[in-house]
Amino acid sequence: MFTKVNSKVVSVDVAQSGPVVARRGAMLFYTGDVRFQPHQIAGMGAGSGGMSGIGGAIGQRLAGEHESTLLATGHGVVHFGFRGIEVEIVDVGRVGGLIRVEASRTLAYTSGLQASVVSVTAQGGGGGGGGGGLFGSLRSAAAGAVTGQGMFTTQLSGQGQVVILGHGGVFELGVAPDRPPVTVDPQAYVAAAGQVTTTLTSNVSWRNVGRTGGEAMQLQCAGHGTVYVQASEEKL
Repeated sequence: MFTKVNSKVVSVDVAQSGPVVARRGAMLFYTGDVRFQPHQIAGMGAGSGGMSGIGGAIGQRLAGEHESTLLATGHGVVHFGFRGIEVEIVDVGRVGGLIRVEASRTLAYTSGLQASVVSVTAQGGGGGGGGGGLFGSLRSAAAGAVTGQGMFTTQLSGQGQVVILGHGGVFELGVAPDRPPVTVDPQAYVAAAGQVTTTLTSNVSWRNVGRTGGEAMQLQCAGHGTVYVQASEEKL
């Protein structure tokens, strides 16, 4: 399917892989007869639920966080990259058939994967630390404002590949029930595969306010699976 051309570019033969979903602006060049059309991930707009006021604002936040995507079809080889950022190919079937990737860190994926936009509170089956529903979304919004993470993330499931982005490259951290949780800086967090629960934690107390060295908020990852972390705290 996807092949690394170098550390920052991947290629894919869409005739062999089938249609490929990619973020807008990621296509570098292609050979052959390839067509591109707008694409929308399931769940877009679901955050508003017809509500006004705060609920409507959540819907707008969802639309704002989601990266616009295109569907590439036809017969030819397409090369993808984005802003010279390092790429990593993940076989979703080999990591438990489920991965949640920060929308800004998703470059492209094969359309055989089922994709949806979910609240970060849903990560790991509802253990994301915020609870569900409107109030859980509001807590996620507050957490996102503090950590730089968004309220929503892209969930991919099934068999196929996804290409993720990471400043300085991406490395894997194993998570298992018999090991201590893995704690990650939210701005370095890229994705989690398998049954991984992410919980926002803080080491700030009234005794050390203003003396945390800039690492006041962390994501604690537990469960069973793999966490993907970039070698930088730089945002896209």
